[in-house]
Amino acid sequence: MEITILGTDRINWFPKSREEEIINNLRTLISTPMGSVPMNRALGINASFIDDPAPKAIARATISIFEAIQEFEPRVEVVSVDYVPAVEQALLGKFYPRVVVRILDD
Repeated sequence: MEITILGTDRINWFPKSREEEIINNLRTLISTPMGSVPMNRALGINASFIDDPAPKAIARATISIFEAIQEFEPRVEVVSVDYVPAVEQALLGKFYPRVVVRILDD
């Protein structure tokens, strides 16, 4: 089963299934800057790409997303990562990740 996670999605604090739990983990991973979690500084994505030019930032962010998911959520396989531009006028130039994953069977 393939699932699309968008960087603007909200976390469901009361997951009722294995799939919802995995989706929450992925949303947390792609929205957490590495180094910001006190008891696990390695959790999240390396956000050092923030001030890079867009093509370089997108490439570095994609690598970081792949690495974080491989390390922290082994129950999925990443199918693709692309980016959606912000539609809000105040956030022009900002992109949100859209990650498509395949949930692996137990």
